[in-house]
Amino acid sequence: MTDLNNTNAADEPTTPTPDDGAKHDDLDAAWAAFEAEHKADLNDVASSRQAKKFEKQAKKREKEALLSVDDLDAGAFTDGVRPFHERSQQSRGPRDFTGSSWLDTDDVMDRYDDGGFTPPNPDLGPAHASTVLSVALLVIGVVGILVMILVPALYSIPVLSTILNIAFGVCTIIGLGNLMYKALTRKNRPGDKGGYFDDGARV
Repeated sequence: MTDLNNTNAADEPTTPTPDDGAKHDDLDAAWAAFEAEHKADLNDVASSRQAKKFEKQAKKREKEALLSVDDLDAGAFTDGVRPFHERSQQSRGPRDFTGSSWLDTDDVMDRYDDGGFTPPNPDLGPAHASTVLSVALLVIGVVGILVMILVPALYSIPVLSTILNIAFGVCTIIGLGNLMYKALTRKNRPGDKGGYFDDGARV
């Protein structure tokens, strides 16, 4: 079945090896014979740069401290379980915590603040007359439109209902439009970029 894989010619004998067909019961003797036969090649490999680099790394790894059983406490083998009498004498619970709680935010901020934090100022400052007028027009317009919708008796007076609808609609449009314009173009606060993309964050 393996005749097709034979690369020798039909009349050419196979190349014999020194130990062809022999079983090595003594591997040490076989290895010694191999070393003696390839001594020059092995010396070249041993004196190569890669071999010296490998030997240096191996010695460095040997000097590194390995983990010893003495380095571990008993809790590493017992999952931290202690007898009940020891746990009762050295019990630790939530009230034994001595760190900082999230309720102590002010104290922690005062302790670790480097002076770069400025608390937000919730004071809106003086309201402009145009802003107050815009809010008033918006409220009057919305309330008036709701009254006109909920009180159909006002439509019994044709001219008055038409005038009121137009007036309330104009008030709503003017008030809402002015407030939107102010929101999109405001530049009243220090550090305010203004515009639609301003997130209002101040630090």
